[in-house]
Amino acid sequence: MASAVPSDDDVLRAVERRLAERGAPVDLRAPGAAKVSWQSLFEFRVDRSIEKRHERVTRQKGTSEDIEARPTYTDLDAYPVAPPDDPARTYRHRLVREGTVDEVPCDGCVGGRTTCGTCKGRGGMPCPPDVECEDCHGGVDACWECDGTGTPRTRRARAGSRPRGPDAPERAVCRRCGRRDVACPTCRGRTRKVCTDCDGTASTPCKECRGAKRVTHRPCGGAGRFTVWTEGVVAHLPDPDEVRLPGPQFAWLKTDLLGVWMRAELTGVTDALPDFLEDGHRDLIARHLPARENEVRRRMTFAYLPLARVEVHGHPDRVYYAFPAVTGIEVARRPSRRRVTALAWAATAVAALVVAVSLAVLR
Repeated sequence: MASAVPSDDDVLRAVERRLAERGAPVDLRAPGAAKVSWQSLFEFRVDRSIEKRHERVTRQKGTSEDIEARPTYTDLDAYPVAPPDDPARTYRHRLVREGTVDEVPCDGCVGGRTTCGTCKGRGGMPCPPDVECEDCHGGVDACWECDGTGTPRTRRARAGSRPRGPDAPERAVCRRCGRRDVACPTCRGRTRKVCTDCDGTASTPCKECRGAKRVTHRPCGGAGRFTVWTEGVVAHLPDPDEVRLPGPQFAWLKTDLLGVWMRAELTGVTDALPDFLEDGHRDLIARHLPARENEVRRRMTFAYLPLARVEVHGHPDRVYYAFPAVTGIEVARRPSRRRVTALAWAATAVAALVVAVSLAVLR
């Protein structure tokens, strides 16, 4: 496995072999035959863990048994907490200050229960004792004799008012005018019927308290008391930074570079940087190296792939990229900018020709 940065001569020899495989042997080390420039890929990431401590008065529903089982402290700043194993993750240590745990009664309820807010402590909700009959709709069809008023029509007005024949609907005795076979069988001429929700009592049970008039007090959970204490929190929060080279214009190239990356991982602020870093890389990451306030742990990762760009004088339409690989120096071939521009102009010319021919045909 290649592990050292190749020299310009190593790169030119690798490109020569690539050209020879394609039947174009050439000496690239001759003056003016080729130009080598380095555009190495570099990635740096630092994950820091920043420690923050604070106190707050806290309360919870019910008893203090689970609170008393937590670690205690007297001076939060002096309480020892080990740095996190992984500086990229968040950790929180919750502590209890000694002598602060207490139980206080809930001032918003009695015994964990309070007056139902839905029915205002009545246990029920108002309801109409009767409702309009759904069969006759409370109109004149309630009774063919008195129209639901209790006063029968005159003899002349009654003539022909009752449907006759076998298809006439069944009718009942009107409870208002007393006539037989004239009233709506549902309401019997009264135009309204007893409400089925309340059975005529004008009240239905409250759905919230189910008639009990009182409900569980939600803030205290029905316990009727709270546990209060001073809580100390020691938090380890991730604070990452990263640097990547080259820029996005090389994203298409990176997918093809399955080379041997040089990698290193450091955990100390004063650790010596990897030997494979270029001077430009060291300058680039310099501002990320000093320890930050309340930093308790860090992890720095480095990844470096030497990448040489080779322009061959005799092959102006191609550019060659050389980089270390498992089998030696690998060479990838890509169209040069000149070639890409020429292809773009050719595509534009073809499109223009197609448009011209189409217009000529349409004429």
